[in-house]
Amino acid sequence: MSSSTDTTARNAQPDDIRLGSSRRRWLIPAITGAIVVAVVAVVAVRFLGGSDEKAVAGSAFSNDFSIAYEADSGSERAFLEYLDQEIAPDYGISIEPVGIGDGNQLDQATADGKYIANIYQHKHWLSQVVDKTGWDLKALGPVFQWSYSVYSQKYDDLDQIPSGGTIALLNDPANTAQALWLLERAGKLTFKDGVDPWEATVDDIDQNTGGYKFTFIDYGAGPRVLPEVDAVIAYNMQFISAGVPDSEKIYAPPAPLEFAGQLVVGGEYLDDPQVAKLQKIFFDPRVQKYLATTDNPDLKNQLSPVSDS
Repeated sequence: MSSSTDTTARNAQPDDIRLGSSRRRWLIPAITGAIVVAVVAVVAVRFLGGSDEKAVAGSAFSNDFSIAYEADSGSERAFLEYLDQEIAPDYGISIEPVGIGDGNQLDQATADGKYIANIYQHKHWLSQVVDKTGWDLKALGPVFQWSYSVYSQKYDDLDQIPSGGTIALLNDPANTAQALWLLERAGKLTFKDGVDPWEATVDDIDQNTGGYKFTFIDYGAGPRVLPEVDAVIAYNMQFISAGVPDSEKIYAPPAPLEFAGQLVVGGEYLDDPQVAKLQKIFFDPRVQKYLATTDNPDLKNQLSPVSDS
């Protein structure tokens, strides 16, 4: 999931971001100097980034894992909450979901080790970020897949959209390709010989069988522009979060593995012992089974298990 670093900046700032804004009032009684020194030392460790008593030797991270997700995604937050409640305690870990509305900030903070990981991007989005910024980010593997569908307020089926109809696509390269590939798999267009579908652009279309016109929108704008176009292709979670009824989802194929959401860490921390524990949590066998069977409305029809193909 994710748009390019030039187009993904979103302004929403979630309530759960904590970037130095919390204030604590300390009452230090007039007792012996030794006790005052001890209190000051504890405060310094806590506020200046020192390790707490839970930290593992040789690690940059404590047992409280801060993991970043895309702030508008209630499904990603729900997924992290499930891990925190049902999986992480078995490994002596707690997980704090941190919603970030700016993809640049989210990825840079991960590369710098402010967060142990993030979960908001597929491999093509990540590749765009790394190529553009040079940040050292590494994917540890796919953890879920976002449901990606065609929505329309004017038609009940993809086949009903007439030749000349306008379909809105997300305007970053990776998600444009994902949408075009969806239409190609639906038999509505073909690509030129030799084109990799996960890198396709409108210039790579050979036959526009559906006769569609394409317009491009910012990430997250799908629900807002839905009345203005014939259809929108984007992530289900955006429409569900906006209250768009499921009846307006008119075509919903399985998501391809190429666009699975990944667990991403800073490359500098690949060998960190806590990152090894992080992997055990996310790739615990119970996780994929939960995604396949959950009735949680914040996850169902939004995040699905990693497919085989």
